Formats: sequence, C-alpha cells, structure tokens
Amino acid sequence: MSLIELVRGADGVAELVLNRPEKLNAFNTEMLDAFSDAVDDLTGDDSVRCVLLRGEGRAFSVGYDVQRAGSTGSGTGEPRPAHPSAYTDWSRLKRNLDRWLAVWDLDKPVVAAVHGHCIGGATMLCVCADLTIVAEDASIAWPSVPLGGGLLSPVSLWLTGMKRARELSYIAGSAMSGSEAADLGWANRAVPAADVLADARATARQIARMPASLLRLKKLALNRVMEAQGFRTAFQFGAEWDAIAHTTPEHEVMAAQIRDHGLKDAIAWFQDGGSIDVTPTATAATDRYL
Repeated sequence: MSLIELVRGADGVAELVLNRPEKLNAFNTEMLDAFSDAVDDLTGDDSVRCVLLRGEGRAFSVGYDVQRAGSTGSGTGEPRPAHPSAYTDWSRLKRNLDRWLAVWDLDKPVVAAVHGHCIGGATMLCVCADLTIVAEDASIAWPSVPLGGGLLSPVSLWLTGMKRARELSYIAGSAMSGSEAADLGWANRAVPAADVLADARATARQIARMPASLLRLKKLALNRVMEAQGFRTAFQFGAEWDAIAHTTPEHEVMAAQIRDHGLKDAIAWFQDGGSIDVTPTATAATDRYL
C-alpha cells in the first residue's frame, strides 16, 4: 500500500491523498518522502490545474509520528541520538518545513479538505495550502505535550491573529474546532463533516476551469505579497526555535517519558499534573550576586 496516493482526474483536478489511515495519517519518514515525490511529480504538469489534498480514514493527519521511542517530534519518526548537535536537529527540521513550502510554491492552487484531527505539523501543511475546507467538528490541535518551541503558532498567527496564536502556543493540547478555525480565517469555511470532501471537490473543479497559466500568475501574485510581509521568513524560523527548544533539559524530561512509557501514557502523565520543570542548579550559587 502506498502511503501517498496521487490520482489525476480528467477535470484538471488531482487528488493527493495521505494514506496511512491505521495511524491516522501520522507522518513518518517514508510517508514524508513519498509526499515530496508526489509534489515534485505535480510541478510543471499543466494537465493538473488544481490539487485536492485530503486524508484517508478518520482523520486528515495527526501530524508528525512521535510514537517511536526517543523521537524528537521533528517529523522523521526516527530515534534521535541522546545529544544531537543543534545544527543537525535544525537541518532535519528545515527539511520537513521545506516539504510544506513546496506546497506553498507549487505552480497550481492546493485545496485542503480537513476532517477529524489535524494536529501539529499537519496544521503547517494546511497553512501552506491555498484554500482549506474544514469539517465543523474537526479538531485543529497543538501537541498534547510540550516538545518544541516556536514552530506552529508563528505560522498560524498569520491566519488566526496574535492573541489566539499565543493561547494556542502557550497551553499544551490547545485546539480549535473547525467552526472556530473558519471564523478566525484559518480555514475558508466550515461545513458538516459529511460534506467536506464534496465541497472541496466542487471548489477544486471550479478553480480548475481557470487556465493553468493564469492560476500560476495569480498564486505567485498573492504569495509575493505574503512573503513581502515576512511569511516565508517566519515559517523557516520555526526550525531554529524548535532546534533550540530540543536542547533544553525540560525537553529531555518529556522525551524520556515518551521513550520509557509511550506517547499515550506520557500525555496522560502530563495532563495529570506531571512536571517537566528542571530545578536550576548550576546558576543557583551565582543568582544571589546578580
């Protein structure tokens, strides 16, 4: 079974399907590489004038696969060394952000159809899509445990506004419904869950009636304005903030919980009041002199 399905239609619409339903379409390395290959395959293909991005099964995607012991949550799904260099971590994070920016840069509009859960890194993918149609009861959520720095919220800030972005960032497990996401501007509109795919398909077909050359220019024109306002720079900064966050002792405490007990139990431990605060020791003796 292919983890990414790419189906071209005669109507000028191609469906790019996240196809790991048994894991709620969590991104592992194989899936991410297949996703990038599919985007590359679509680039320059004028027979496809619009792409519909959706998830198979019960969810759009629960984001990066952090189930494996020792995973950083950076999207590789691979165990990381006990003490990786910040540069290596940044490079790995940047590689995955570049995958989402490839959607932003794709020479044709992308319509995301979101149902069920859309968590963590999957929210960044939706931000890079041109349009997002979301189920009213969908959950647009941030990770349930503190594992990173300023990766998600500075990107969503462009759509939700500063105050809501701060709240989503500061409280682990924060979420907004599909209806709220549409009200804030994170999504174009929210519809009943049963209608999400039909609505997204109809929208994609309408877009595909436009000539490919004009769609390309229209997308470039809109992207350039956003980039002049700093969108791309803010997006790429996320890799730096997360790489720094991954060097903190508090991150190691949380990563150890996941490594030793699994993600589900680590979430329960944190939600039940488990603390990842690390008592300062090295600086304690000097604090009184400051």
